[in-house]
Amino acid sequence: MKISLAPLQGYTDWVFRRAYQKYIGGVDEFYTPFLVLQNGGDLKTAHKREVEPFSEKSDNLIPQFLCGSVEEMSFFESYFSDLGYSKMNWNLGCPYPMVTKRGKGSGLLPYPEKIGNIITEGFKDKIELSIKMRLGLTDGNEIHEVLKALDQFNIKEIIIHPRIGKQLYKGTANRGKFAQLYNEYGKKFAYNGDINSCQDFEVLSKEIPCLNHLMIGRGILKDFWLPHKIKGLELPTDSERKIILKKVHDEIYETYSSYLSGDNQVLQKVKPFWEYFSCHFETERKVYKAIKKASGLKKYEQAVSFAFSQNLKED
Repeated sequence: MKISLAPLQGYTDWVFRRAYQKYIGGVDEFYTPFLVLQNGGDLKTAHKREVEPFSEKSDNLIPQFLCGSVEEMSFFESYFSDLGYSKMNWNLGCPYPMVTKRGKGSGLLPYPEKIGNIITEGFKDKIELSIKMRLGLTDGNEIHEVLKALDQFNIKEIIIHPRIGKQLYKGTANRGKFAQLYNEYGKKFAYNGDINSCQDFEVLSKEIPCLNHLMIGRGILKDFWLPHKIKGLELPTDSERKIILKKVHDEIYETYSSYLSGDNQVLQKVKPFWEYFSCHFETERKVYKAIKKASGLKKYEQAVSFAFSQNLKED
């Protein structure tokens, strides 16, 4: 079973990925949060940090992008191939209205002909192209026409999150629909959505025993050792886990502090991390509340000390 880390804006950036890979491991592929061109036709510095060699570039890192035009597809293929990447991933799944209203993310799914045209005119097979997508924007059957449009192209893999865009992350992922698609269209599909425990994985694997790629996002942020559990790898002891978690936190904190200016900038990056990181502690709510209340770096460091004085949840 190949396990990849789903891209989550504001959480799984290069700082997090580097610390996670260094101290924990178990993830086979990392996907960047999506890159998007600005109105002026350039990338934000923060987006460049995700993929350019001075920050991070490795064989198991796959850059992800948003695009809604031939020109954007052409730009990203050239940009990533020039940097030395062998793979890239087109995000056709982002459900947020600010994206879909611009005809990107899942906002493109009702228009399979446009998707086909973007690939035909903009993609030149310089590197491998995979796609991450939903079942549709407003209708879970939209995916059928999209898959027909994609069938004529050399798409390496299709990662499916079985919700529609309008759901955002509400309700439950439609695993039955994914199983139907998997059986109907072939075996190059990967699964993403609502895998938060080994039990979730076991249910999915019974429905689709031949599945060989699982993309997990929030489940890994809530339990850093979930990939180990799914793969049956050896787990650290409770005392070892606390030491490792502290190392992960400290590297993330120190890295942000090394290039961001002022308390506020650093806190804006590290505080959201605790929305999920606090899930590792028995007193999860108290820990997260203490972090949220911290108004400066000194108080933040005190809140972190409080957090690591608490017991971890049983593994």
